[in-house]
Amino acid sequence: MQRAKTRKSYQGFTLVEVVAVMALFMTVLIIAAQTFNTVITLSKKYSKSEESNIEGIIGLEVLRHDLEQMGFGLYWGYLPGSGITYGELTDASDATNDAPSNVPRACVFRNNSAAFLSDMIGVKGTTVGRAKPSQLWTYISFHNVSSSSSWSSLPIKWPAKNLKSAPNPDKVIAVRHNFNDSSDDHLLLLDSSGKFEFDFNSNGSIPVMYLPTKDQQVSMVYGVGSYDASTPLRMPFNRSDFFISTSSVPKFCAVRTGVLEKATVSHGNGGYNYIPLLDCVADMQVVLGWDVSNGGNAKSISAYSNADGSSVNGDATFSDVQGWLASPLGIREHLKIIKVYILAQEGRKDPKYLYPAASMVVGNEYNGETPLTKTYTFTTAQLQYHWKLYRVIVKPKNLANNQ
Repeated sequence: MQRAKTRKSYQGFTLVEVVAVMALFMTVLIIAAQTFNTVITLSKKYSKSEESNIEGIIGLEVLRHDLEQMGFGLYWGYLPGSGITYGELTDASDATNDAPSNVPRACVFRNNSAAFLSDMIGVKGTTVGRAKPSQLWTYISFHNVSSSSSWSSLPIKWPAKNLKSAPNPDKVIAVRHNFNDSSDDHLLLLDSSGKFEFDFNSNGSIPVMYLPTKDQQVSMVYGVGSYDASTPLRMPFNRSDFFISTSSVPKFCAVRTGVLEKATVSHGNGGYNYIPLLDCVADMQVVLGWDVSNGGNAKSISAYSNADGSSVNGDATFSDVQGWLASPLGIREHLKIIKVYILAQEGRKDPKYLYPAASMVVGNEYNGETPLTKTYTFTTAQLQYHWKLYRVIVKPKNLANNQ
């Protein structure tokens, strides 16, 4: 009996049991591997999607800032009134230029003129440049300490972030403000030769023509560019254009997409310096909201148009909007809001995905009408991508209508 028990205790698994266990083990391993692969794939997809979202937030914040700041530091006339000459884009025939002697518009738009029949935006103001001085400003108030001395007004010194003086002074302009006299307000101050720039100096050697001569006057000093002894300022402001470019498009972008660029106009040669903001952009459409009251006194939106005013809804006419877009005064007094719609790829190509719609509406709907919208139709290849419509809605702070 003892020998039988010993023989039984050494018995192993049968072949069937081993095969069954191995089959079960392999099944669990395959399921785990497939689950791991799915997790990795989804993680990669969501990671690329979040990259797109973060890129969109940062890039479109740059666009929002410049739209909000349009018109900052711009003048409405100049003093003396003998004239001024400046340049913008090298192509002098470009419709976005206000050169060589006109008062600049705070913004310019082109309808369906960029890649894939998208819109283009041009923003003018001192703060939209790339150089550090373009973010700085100060002012000179009237202060004559002695009747026997020359004007002793000096720029206000801030505790930090001051404009730079010698030996490498920032390049600045001066604009006179006088809220008690409209004929003496928002005037760019020029020397006798029509020169509009001067080197900043906070210690008193400010050209006398830039100093206030009455207690109602204030000279606003705006930084425009950094020191460069060999290159004068091309224009008494900075300019940045926003449009879709098809050069240097990343390989992971879908067909028929480009890069949303911020292109600053160089003071040196009038060409573009490019700053990519958002990859894989298929379309950008602009809608403008207008206050149609005389002089912009209603302070409310009663009409919308597309970028060039060729389509208008509301109380304004085609000729109204065309006139405002061509006029610095018209833009200041009537433009109330800017809506920018940007259709962009989200993440990378997903061969197992099919976008649920064949097209997407890009634009603004007003009172149930749709002439301000554009229907973007996807190609078959584009349907294997996720798509997102960004909306940037801005009320420009420096237009008179919004103050």
